[in-house]
Formats: sequence, structure tokens, C-alpha cells
Amino acid sequence: MRFAPIGSRPVVAACALACATLCPALARAQGSDIEDQYRQGLYERETGRPYSAIETLESLLQANPTLNRARLELAVTYYRTLEFAKARAQAQQVLDDPKTPDNVRLSVQSFLKQLELDEKATFGQPNKFEASGLAGLVHDSNVTAGPTSTLLPGGFTLDPAGQRRSDWGTDLQAGLTHTWQSGSPVRLGESTSRFSWTTAGSLYHRGYDQEKAYNLGVATLSTGPGLISKNGTRANLNFQVDHITLGGEDLADYWSISPSLAIQVAQGEFGVDLQYINRAYNRSIDEGRDGHYRSIGLSYGHLSFGNSLAVQGGVRFSVEEDRYGRFSNNADEPFIGLRWQAWNGGDVFGRVSYRHAEFKAPELLYGYKRHENENRIELGANHRFQSGWLEKWQWANSVTYIRNGSNIGLYDYRRTLFVTSLGRSY
Repeated sequence: MRFAPIGSRPVVAACALACATLCPALARAQGSDIEDQYRQGLYERETGRPYSAIETLESLLQANPTLNRARLELAVTYYRTLEFAKARAQAQQVLDDPKTPDNVRLSVQSFLKQLELDEKATFGQPNKFEASGLAGLVHDSNVTAGPTSTLLPGGFTLDPAGQRRSDWGTDLQAGLTHTWQSGSPVRLGESTSRFSWTTAGSLYHRGYDQEKAYNLGVATLSTGPGLISKNGTRANLNFQVDHITLGGEDLADYWSISPSLAIQVAQGEFGVDLQYINRAYNRSIDEGRDGHYRSIGLSYGHLSFGNSLAVQGGVRFSVEEDRYGRFSNNADEPFIGLRWQAWNGGDVFGRVSYRHAEFKAPELLYGYKRHENENRIELGANHRFQSGWLEKWQWANSVTYIRNGSNIGLYDYRRTLFVTSLGRSY
């Protein structure tokens, strides 16, 4: 979703010229009260209160309908709030006035032409479909997430099926997204927003060469509304269902709801998101794992160096509960990441996170509660081809290192994932 370049230089310049030309006529006609009211409207608009400015300028014009400079400023204000029809009507009224000078007419005509183009760009495509596809190669150093040592505390020896094993595999993904955008703006206080509704479906499969019991499949369907304002503030509510398979068997069904809010400040953005997931497992060996997951994430991102470098940091707090409490835990996960546009069409990125989890019930066989710390480092690079037979395709590469430490050796492991893929959106 995007906004047209409201307040773009051609439009503002055209109206500024017209208003400057009409200024002497206004000065001759106005008294001090009119002057004050006119300047108040401009001040309100330029300090982020366009709807207050509209009320002020409309009131001024009701009492002084011949003040065409005020009328053009009102047209610009309507334009900035995406009220294109009202902006057109005000500008046309100035154009239809026989007393309007010829040079002003040219400026107003330029404004109307730009308004028509921006209206088409903003509201001309209410429905948008986007298809995407991806194919990749993966190497997993620890497909089974097997522990570092097969000799476990308490004199236990790990079953060979659970020992650490590496393998190559493939990633395949396909998706389709439909976005509907409202044909009229939405006012939220002094901010102009647009309402949208996005529905998406996707299929994902990771297949290993040897360890087929760990082949993973995910079918996802999501839908939900969103609001985006001209100042960049975004709010979304997403409903989603995931059907998960493991080794060709139905593993689980997840139902989730995820509201989020992002607020822009200068070159930065504060974000908060909530998530609730209901997990229902299908295999008999997973009996008792049905449960709920709840989390809240807080983050701040900042752009610098001409928007070529993005840095984001934050923390997520989560609570996981299952039927019998064995896997129930509280966790917190701070993280920091960056993305740098290193060349034309390409960027590099990195992310570091630390997750600490405290489990609520004693672990079977050991009689005491588990706690663990996961350290995760991800590095990668992407390149979007600008020409040739791969034009618009994106080549993505990443390496992820995971080290999970636990007071129970069964859950102490290390894992490295390398993924390279080629994908495109249509």
C-alpha cells in the first residue's frame, strides 16, 4: 500500500505561485481579523493539523467568499488529506472566476492536472494481486537438534534416532496475496489514513535428502484489516491458520490472531505487536502438547545514511502453556539486527538474539525444572537482479548459527543452517 506524493513540488509550486499572485487582492480586501484567520489556517496545516486548517479556512470563506487565495489554500489542504474531489471543486471555482488573472489560471490548471494524476495513483487500483515463488537449497548440520553429547546426566544414553545428524535439503514456497484498499480516506484525529484488507495463502516445504522423517510442510491462510496513515503510522490485525506436517504426517494445526502497531518518529519507528496462538497436535505421541502461546514484542528501528542503513532492536516476552505443563514456560528474547544497502539492488543483513526460557514443571526422569538459553546469530546477503534473463528475481543467502544451552543435557545442542534461494514476486 502506498500514498501518492501528496504535497509534491509541482503541485505546491503551482498553488504557491497562484496564491502569491492573488495575495495583493487579498491584502486589499482583508481586515486584521481576516488576516489573522487566514494565517491561522496556514499555521494549522503546516504544523500537522490539516483538518483544523480546513475548518478555519472554510469559516473564513463562508464570510468572505471572494477571497480566492484562501480558496486555493483550502484546495491544497483538501489535496493533502486525499479529498481530491473537494480539492478539485475549490480550485475549479477559482478557475471559473472571470476576475482570476491569466497567470493564476495557468497555475491552477497545472494543479488540477497533477491532482488528477495523483488521484489515479492513489485510488485507481483498489484490488491488487501478487503471486510469489521460491526455490532453494539448504544444508542443516543438526537436522534432529540432537544434543552435543550422547551421554546424558543421570547415566542415560541417547537413542541413536535422536543423535545429531546433518543433511542437505531443498526449500520450496509458493504464495498468493490479495490486497483491497478503500476508495476514500479515513480520518483519525488530524491524520489521514487508508483502510485495507489483505488475504494471503502460501505453501512451504522443506525436504531432506536422507532424514525424510524431518521433512517439514506448512500450509498457511491469513486475512485481516489494516490502516496506514500519511505519516507512516500503521495498524494491522491478522487472523491466520497453519496446517503443519512432519515427515509426511499431520503434526498440528495452529490458529492465531496478531494485532500490531507501528508509529513513525523522525527517522525511526516504534513497534508493538501481540500474538495469540492456539496449538492443536494430531499425532498420538504428542498427546498433551495441545495448548496456547501468547507473546508481546516491542521494537525500535532507525534509518540513517540516506536510508541505506536500517538498525532495529527490541525484546519479545512470551508465555507457552500445554495441557499437562511439561512444555509450559515463560521466555524473554532481546534482539538486534541491521540491514545495509551495500550496492545497487543488493543488501547485507545480520541479526543476533538471545532467548531465556524457564519451564514450569519438573522434567521427566530428572525431577527438576528445565531452563535454557538460546543464542542465535544470522548473517546474509540478498541481490535483486536489475536486468537480463533473471530481471526482477532475488537471490537470497543466509547462514544461521544456533547454540542452545540447558541444565538438562538432552536439550543442549548446536546447529548451523545454510540456505540459498532464488525467488520472485509477480
